[in-house]
Amino acid sequence: MGVVNFIRNLPGKLYVQLLLWKLNLHNTLSSKSMLSSDGPTLSMTTYGVRFQTAHLSLEAIARGRVRPSRALLFVDDKSLYDNPTKGLQRLVKRGLELHLVENFGPHTKYYPFLELVNDFDRPHATGDDDHIYPKWWLAKLSNAIGKEPMYLHAFRAHRIGLSEDQSTVLPYLEWGPGITEEPSNLNFYTSSMGEIYSPEFLCTAKERGRAFLESCPKNDDLWLTALAIEQNVPISIVDGMNRTFPAIPASQQLTLESTNVFGGYNDVQIKATFTEDILSKLRHLEQKRTN
Repeated sequence: MGVVNFIRNLPGKLYVQLLLWKLNLHNTLSSKSMLSSDGPTLSMTTYGVRFQTAHLSLEAIARGRVRPSRALLFVDDKSLYDNPTKGLQRLVKRGLELHLVENFGPHTKYYPFLELVNDFDRPHATGDDDHIYPKWWLAKLSNAIGKEPMYLHAFRAHRIGLSEDQSTVLPYLEWGPGITEEPSNLNFYTSSMGEIYSPEFLCTAKERGRAFLESCPKNDDLWLTALAIEQNVPISIVDGMNRTFPAIPASQQLTLESTNVFGGYNDVQIKATFTEDILSKLRHLEQKRTN
């Protein structure tokens, strides 16, 4: 059975290795700026073993059809910050900003940007350091929010599930795929595939400050989804299609999934974050869809 699975998965593994080779080559040879004055801003974070391959995710975006106007990589480990990889050094020469910041867990990908910037004059995208994004990744996000700035746009989401009597939220593992046919606040976006926020939403998140540390310190998706529900900002899945992008193999050694999802910590944080007002809105939305 192991041999069969190995053979079945071999084409996908070879494809990922080819992508990584091309990205490394592009990173080594390119002198083109990774920035463009008319693009959205972009931020990521990296840590641990993922620091060694973070340049590949950023390079995938740098070669894209739309490039960010500002690209920031947040690092909370001074030893890593003081010793950037050759790949990151090359990206810094092409416009990447490397910032040493406080550790906010998964919120580190976006929150330091909120404290760093006072006035938001354009949308802001975030991604993860462990995925290979296609050339159209930032273009599709930018186009989506350009057409519908009142929504939060993401490439992947789950649908928040309620119990049969709608009194509580179902366990996270029982949620289904996100609603693709229309934007909805029943969608819970998963940020690893990428998302983009409007300047107005960024202002709201900035105003709330570090309150996420009290209820969901290990889940940035939960915090920002909750803010979207509170502010009546529906979550739209780009192109009406849930997508998964290739992962960088070595980077998967460190993940929150085992703790948050399979360890049940997501459910603890959801209970602490979803207020009665949020639950009331979710019930109303669920009733509208079922009637």
